[in-house]
Amino acid sequence: MEPDVILLEQQSLDALRHNYPQLKELDGALNFYAKAEASQLTATAWHFSEQAQTLLRQSGLKSAILDLLDALVAERKQQRIRPNRAGRMHLKEGQLQLEWLHEESMPEAMLRQAV
Repeated sequence: MEPDVILLEQQSLDALRHNYPQLKELDGALNFYAKAEASQLTATAWHFSEQAQTLLRQSGLKSAILDLLDALVAERKQQRIRPNRAGRMHLKEGQLQLEWLHEESMPEAMLRQAV
């Protein structure tokens, strides 16, 4: 994979962590998917407690995460780096991990949601 894209992704996650200290209070995951022709995400599935969901919305973090993922998907597509349409973001005690998945690795319900 392109080292520049890996660096961009890591820097983006670091910036998000720096700008949103509320991340330390969150444990959960987010599955995301973009159709081949889409430049933005077409489906997401948030796996967080109700309290965490409220914090995500009220802090603006949910929008920031979606904007970041849209940008990273678009960058991977532009650079023709695969996988580039689906993934999972894990949040645990302020740590962010981004896992890119091949479409066949995505849960079936996620793919149906995007249709």
